[in-house]
Amino acid sequence: MVNMTNKIVEYKDLIAFHPGQYLGEFIEDFELAKKEFAECLGISEMKLVKLLNGEESISNDIAENLVRLTNVSMQTWLNLQNVYDVKMAEILE
Repeated sequence: MVNMTNKIVEYKDLIAFHPGQYLGEFIEDFELAKKEFAECLGISEMKLVKLLNGEESISNDIAENLVRLTNVSMQTWLNLQNVYDVKMAEILE
C-alpha cells in the first residue's frame, strides 16, 4: 500500500521526500509568512503552497531563486527534486 501523506511517500522500504518539505522548514526558520516568502521567491503564493504540498516540482528558475534566499546551491535543490521523482517512479512502478 502506498501512503501518500503530504510530501512524504512511503512504500515498502522506499521513502520519497518532496523538496517542499525542506522548503517549509526554511519558511518556518525564517519566520516569514508564505505570502512574503513567495514574493521573495518571485512566485505566487498559490504556487508556493503547491510546492509545499508536493504538488509542484522545483524548476530551474525556482531553484535559482532559492539559492539567494536559502544559501543552498541550485544543484542541491534540483538534486532533491530529481531524487524525489526517481523514488516516486520506483514506488509507482
